[in-house]
Amino acid sequence: MTLRSLDENWLPRLARRAHHWRRRSYDAVQAVGGPRSAPGHAARAEPALAGSIAAVLIAALLVAIFGPHDPYDHDAGPDNPSASIAPPQQTLGPQAGTSISTYLTAAAFDLRHFAEVSRGKPGYALISLNRYVTPAEAARALAGINVTRAYVRVPNQTLPTSIYPVSLLGNFGSLVEGMQSQSRFAGLNAKTYAQIVAGFKPKTDREKAEKRIYAELADAARFESIALATPQSCGCVFAVLVRADFLQLAALTHLPDVRAVDPAPPAITLDQLSVLPLRPDFTTVVPRPGVFGAG
Repeated sequence: MTLRSLDENWLPRLARRAHHWRRRSYDAVQAVGGPRSAPGHAARAEPALAGSIAAVLIAALLVAIFGPHDPYDHDAGPDNPSASIAPPQQTLGPQAGTSISTYLTAAAFDLRHFAEVSRGKPGYALISLNRYVTPAEAARALAGINVTRAYVRVPNQTLPTSIYPVSLLGNFGSLVEGMQSQSRFAGLNAKTYAQIVAGFKPKTDREKAEKRIYAELADAARFESIALATPQSCGCVFAVLVRADFLQLAALTHLPDVRAVDPAPPAITLDQLSVLPLRPDFTTVVPRPGVFGAG
């Protein structure tokens, strides 16, 4: 199914189903966790796992139409009935509410411990940058490092832009294409949110507030789509996940653009990792998510 066919055939249905889903999900989460458990809270609390709040919403809407099939699960299913999702055993990056200085100290300690236990073997590590950089700048700064994933975000001080993980194949060669793919995804999100807003007929103050939320999410996704469409000029890369040995990781700590090197134990595999990339604009404490997360 192409993006055009989704736009023409499914977006109106998505918008209609969204209102029904929104009401049921809102009531359910209110019963469990109160206002801070509103849809999107969990996604913002762990952005790297969710990809973006938009991805969570789209998945929920697709479930409402097509049933409980996970479009992102390529391993489970009738051909692989024993497949399951292993719970993460290691978190890289600071949790919400964490002091930045405390996290940086802990990451430095973990790197020294990695030197002791790795015995020359490579492991995964989260590399947080001091600023948002272009793909070319990231490639120059981390030349020769085996990169597994890049984390990109279009910086904006007012719009709730999302964090997008982009899978890489050992180098930055596919980063531009990956960011362009995320641009198309953000564009689809923007249209979906706009359809929801267009069909929204709020009556209560809460519903009016929810309409404003969807409208702002639409603006943010539209802004992201435009910026990510030209990744060469987008200063959006702010963290990467690498696989390297201690000597390589230690060398990275001396680079001017590197803010932190946070390694996982060498035995940890990629599917056992939960990654919470540290944004450059977080300088004191990692904010706790609100309606939009940290924004």
